[in-house]
Amino acid sequence: MALLSSIWSVIVSIFSYLWWLFLIWLGVFIAPFYSFDLLWITIPVWLSWFFADYFQEKKGTSFGNAVSNGIIPIWVGIDWTRFLVNSILDEGLGFSWLLSIKFFLCALALVYGVTVVYLAVKAKSYVKYVGRIREVTYVLLVVTPVIYGVTKLSWTWFTAVLLYFPVFYFGIELLFNFLPNPRVIEEDEGGSSSGKFKF
Repeated sequence: MALLSSIWSVIVSIFSYLWWLFLIWLGVFIAPFYSFDLLWITIPVWLSWFFADYFQEKKGTSFGNAVSNGIIPIWVGIDWTRFLVNSILDEGLGFSWLLSIKFFLCALALVYGVTVVYLAVKAKSYVKYVGRIREVTYVLLVVTPVIYGVTKLSWTWFTAVLLYFPVFYFGIELLFNFLPNPRVIEEDEGGSSSGKFKF
């Protein structure tokens, strides 16, 4: 009986911890509503993701899509850098390891975006995997609140965003499987019997 009680206690503790991480993960997506600057950069990322993922990448990522997808982290990386530099100038922010990490993340976003654009222009086949809009969007959405100081950079944050990435990815995949193919995809594939574009 004592053994069963111990096992049950461990199971409850594990699920409580996973639930706590899940709430932290959800908080990352709610964070933009606490800052106008954050919302300003997040809305275009969400919109770019939806239209690219549903209307273009539902059947796979083309080289053209990858080029567009690479531009997004470049733009966001520039905005992250702008925000940090303004914070230093306006608030007299001094050197810290956290600030260094944030600037490193800015550089990483810029380098990643430039790399994706370069690989897509060079028509490297693996860019269709490393330049998918859904993965790009996820990274930008979870890191942006950290850059803006709305979400604290911690191992807990890192664990939550890593652990629940499959929920984001396959949740969207499941949703898109239930939604009909956009008519624009049918037109691109020549599947429309009328030969005319319909809204």
